[in-house]
Amino acid sequence: MQKLAVGSKGPTSSRIAGFTLIEMLVVLTIVALALAVVVPNVSKSMVLSVDDVARDVQISLRQARAKAVSEQQSTLFWVDVEQHQYLTHKNKTKAFPEDINMHAKVASREVRGRKAGVRFFPDGSSTGGRLTINDAKVTVYIDIDWLTGRVSVTDES
Repeated sequence: MQKLAVGSKGPTSSRIAGFTLIEMLVVLTIVALALAVVVPNVSKSMVLSVDDVARDVQISLRQARAKAVSEQQSTLFWVDVEQHQYLTHKNKTKAFPEDINMHAKVASREVRGRKAGVRFFPDGSSTGGRLTINDAKVTVYIDIDWLTGRVSVTDES
């Protein structure tokens, strides 16, 4: 008869703990899928494109109009083409890359030195204008209607 020490599991339980092949394959598949999603998004977020800048400017213009209407006071959106900056919809100055050009065609009374602006009024109308955002490949036009304050975007690739 065999005697076992207290706490011993005996000779029948000699299974070694570890991961199975299927568990390892599942983990590797999840990691590969995560990398496939994350890596392209990270590389895109590091470089702003013309479309990214145009989208943000468009949002900022629409927010400026909404603010003018809701607060019943005129609101100014401005862009500084020499310093490559504009006022965002969060009322913060935001820079855009040097390789992206922005041209502003606005009312003469809204030009202050290097800054050009579009003013939105409490009734939703504006001083109007056109912003052209481009690089070597893409040109985007943002038109602001003076009568309605409507902001529209035209993409020219």
